[in-house]
Amino acid sequence: MAEEMRISLPRILINQLLHAAQSAPDSIRWGIIGARGRTPAHCYPLTDLDAKSVSAARHQLERQGETLFAAYRTDAGDAQAPDLTELDALGIRIPLVLGIALGTKGVLQLRGWRVEAQRLVALEISISES
Repeated sequence: MAEEMRISLPRILINQLLHAAQSAPDSIRWGIIGARGRTPAHCYPLTDLDAKSVSAARHQLERQGETLFAAYRTDAGDAQAPDLTELDALGIRIPLVLGIALGTKGVLQLRGWRVEAQRLVALEISISES
């Protein structure tokens, strides 16, 4: 069980998420993360929080040979947990959610949650070099 409460994200993905947060520092933005096997690989920003945008991003990650790993949410304030109604708006089953913020200029704040039975359970996040 403790293994399920921890995820490791590759540094290259962390850099992509930092760029996503920096590209819209004053607004809330959503995206999805694709994985190759069990390794998170790329982030795909959503243009809107609607089914059409999610479908386009999923199509893009599937073309890359990836599967859905998580959703992410950038915020101008703190990396806080999203409201479950926001997740419902994505229209897909999301196993993990990452909250990303730049609370201090240039410093990435990153938190993670596993979605379990209509509640969010906090995850420990580590960074890997691969």
